[in-house]
Amino acid sequence: MIPGLEPVPLRELQALGSVRDWEFEGHLEDLETLTPVRGRLLAEHRGNVLEVRGLAKTIVTLCCDRCLNQFNRALSTSTNELIWLGDREASEAMAEEGLDASALEGLVECLDPRGDFEPERWVFEQLSLQLPAVNFCGDACPGIPQSLKKEASSSELPAVDPRWEALLTLRSAVDEL
Repeated sequence: MIPGLEPVPLRELQALGSVRDWEFEGHLEDLETLTPVRGRLLAEHRGNVLEVRGLAKTIVTLCCDRCLNQFNRALSTSTNELIWLGDREASEAMAEEGLDASALEGLVECLDPRGDFEPERWVFEQLSLQLPAVNFCGDACPGIPQSLKKEASSSELPAVDPRWEALLTLRSAVDEL
């Protein structure tokens, strides 16, 4: 757990009446990072909405999906999010606040007004959204290791299905070129 990012009751944020400010540095339990996560987080209780703004950055080590080599990637986020405090189904109340839940940038998250805001969880979610769907080490990626290609082709040779013979013959001809 990152020191100082303990859960805060929403009622405490409401009673504060101003912006709560966290500066943090540490490691997240659910996200392995090479460097500590550093950043700043601001949360303001505005009646039925919690406005959260944050900056966070770190470096993670990933495994390339093509060559299986490890590489480092910087993760950073600069996010501003409105979180609805109350029922998800309260579209009338949202409209009164001038908010559109169905908009692309609309309210996605919802918290129980009697519950807690978990700043560490929020930072984890924002950084996780920055992780790539496909891990690719870059333009200099050597591709699939040659030893894996040879192992795959040698394991295919003993059990040749006669329906694939024409394709294997064609592949052998292409490999010889």
